[in-house]
Amino acid sequence: MKTLRLKLFQETACYKKPLAFKVGETYPLPPYSTVKGWAHALLDADRFIPMRVSVQGRYETKLVDYQTHYLFKKRDVAEFPLVLNGLGIESYNYQKINKMPLYTHLLYGVELLLHIEAEENILRELQERIERAEEHFSLGRWEDLARVDECRLTEVGELEDEKTLPMNAYVPRRSVMHKRHIPYQLNWKYDIHNGVRRWQKISVGYVLAGLSLMPGQGLVDDKGDPVVFHDQLEQ
Repeated sequence: MKTLRLKLFQETACYKKPLAFKVGETYPLPPYSTVKGWAHALLDADRFIPMRVSVQGRYETKLVDYQTHYLFKKRDVAEFPLVLNGLGIESYNYQKINKMPLYTHLLYGVELLLHIEAEENILRELQERIERAEEHFSLGRWEDLARVDECRLTEVGELEDEKTLPMNAYVPRRSVMHKRHIPYQLNWKYDIHNGVRRWQKISVGYVLAGLSLMPGQGLVDDKGDPVVFHDQLEQ
């Protein structure tokens, strides 16, 4: 089975949790919807492309970034927030804009190993667009730059012997029910009902490197690295 294997590096990244408002909390790895959305954006897709994703990675440490967020009271506002901090100029008294401090959690020194499964022609087009891209890549927020260190098609096959995860990973909950993990309900794809996004969720466990995978709990690529796709959902 053909799969696109990607190795990425990010100096800093925030994969913000959907319901994190007063503090910008981050997932420890990019959720499936972030990787899927990045792939769709690269392909200029105007429809959902069936695919599965395996997400593994690690980071050096976690930082806290202090930011000022501007909140617009109305949709159409003539005012524009100009940052005057440190310039010795009296701050402007905005009439239609509020501001509030926000702490954002950042992962530092992020290494990612991603596998994307889709129809082979889709994977080849995605590989070509990554290799010929003329703009920088971002994964997570726009400012979370990503360097692609490896991008190639690989063959994946059944896991025949016990295999140890070399990196932290998202693993289907059914495979880690009786092992140490952090449970997450990750977004995958959405439909719009009455103007509101309704997400399909995927149940996973976030596990640390060193977890043993048994045959039937994953796949392996041609470099011997384990591949753990999420459970197949209705497309």
